Amino acid sequence: NIKYKIITSGITIGELSWDLSFTNDNYQLKIDLNSSGLASYLYNFNGFYLVSGKIINNDFVPSNYSQRWKTKNKKSNVEIVFKNKKFLSLKQTPPEKEYARINLLELIGYTDPLTSFLKLLRNKTESKTIDGRRVYQVSLNEKSKDGIKKTYTIKNYKNIWADHKRNDLEKIIIFSLKNSLVPEKIYIVFKSRLYKVIKI
Repeated sequence: NIKYKIITSGITIGELSWDLSFTNDNYQLKIDLNSSGLASYLYNFNGFYLVSGKIINNDFVPSNYSQRWKTKNKKSNVEIVFKNKKFLSLKQTPPEKEYARINLLELIGYTDPLTSFLKLLRNKTESKTIDGRRVYQVSLNEKSKDGIKKTYTIKNYKNIWADHKRNDLEKIIIFSLKNSLVPEKIYIVFKSRLYKVIKI
């Protein structure tokens, strides 16, 4: 169980735990996210993310993904099921009032956000992702000579429940040691703000 702190604008706003486990050819990644520090008085949040799946031909293939998110004014749950490397179903609580702008059943080769991270840590250069709100492709754009720092850009971004093309997720930078499935640091540029997730 690896611990991280979350920093933005020089202020620690939360803590994150990364719990990755393997049983035979199965994997499970669980992430807990909680607000902390002085910022928690202004914006209190907690999240829980869990994925389970199989390792097939040295690749991570998800079967079930769940996400819980809670703030003072909002609570949401997401459940995504995959089968044979295809999207199978999506359940959200509260239910989405809009209709889907894309045919989700045509999504092939897409994975959840946690599995996408594992693929990138396993040296995949790209991963197609669905998180319940949007679909996108994370693609390697640049890496350091030692391979520790890798910068990924977001491509083919589509909002599932809205017509606008706004892409809130702009860039992901992952720092990890060679052959490690535990990131040392993750930088996320979201809505033009930099969030740093740093191992404690």
